[in-house]
Amino acid sequence: MEVLVFDISGKMAHFRQYYTNSSSLSYFFPPRTVLTGMVAGMMGLPRDSYYDLFAEDAMRVGLAIRSPLRKKMQTLNYVWAEKPSQLNLSAGQHTQVPVELVLPRDYGDLIVYRVFLWHGNGDVFSRMKAIIGEEKVHFPPYLGISECLATMHFVGLAEAEEEEFAGEVEVSSVVGVEYLKKNGCFPVPREGAFYVKELMPFSFDAERRFRQSPGNLWGR
Repeated sequence: MEVLVFDISGKMAHFRQYYTNSSSLSYFFPPRTVLTGMVAGMMGLPRDSYYDLFAEDAMRVGLAIRSPLRKKMQTLNYVWAEKPSQLNLSAGQHTQVPVELVLPRDYGDLIVYRVFLWHGNGDVFSRMKAIIGEEKVHFPPYLGISECLATMHFVGLAEAEEEEFAGEVEVSSVVGVEYLKKNGCFPVPREGAFYVKELMPFSFDAERRFRQSPGNLWGR
């Protein structure tokens, strides 16, 4: 099975947790819904037109975190407006909102996520390979919010194979908790590593309703 591999990098990110309210907390990594929206933007697909095209039974997406990360809470000034005409700051007020930002652990470094992509429709996959392979996207990617612009770098094409294993195996990508439970897998404690479990949306239907929302686990 041929897989498209590319990196998304940037200076900071914010992937808002859907169950937060006054304080905007962030996931450490982009949920699948964010990744599909990012791919749709790079392909120039109209808004809300790709949910069925990129459903979990049509497209497979994998994600690896390639850089050590940290989080920092920062208070941001947002425009205070009760109607569209006040978006020009005519109300003369701001509202301050605590926002959790994802940053590289070391100053001067970048956040880097590696994406692995496969689509069952040959024509759609060929278009993905052409656009991402040539790095000529319709809309530039960003890491969660438009203030966090990102850069896409094509890594290459690879062959993915299903393989059975016994004993310990190193996994460098995000793993669904349900997969771990189904296959009797357990994270092994390791010095200098920790594991984080996130509850996040998995995919939308055509009405923007959640299809699934499984927990996901990643470690570093």
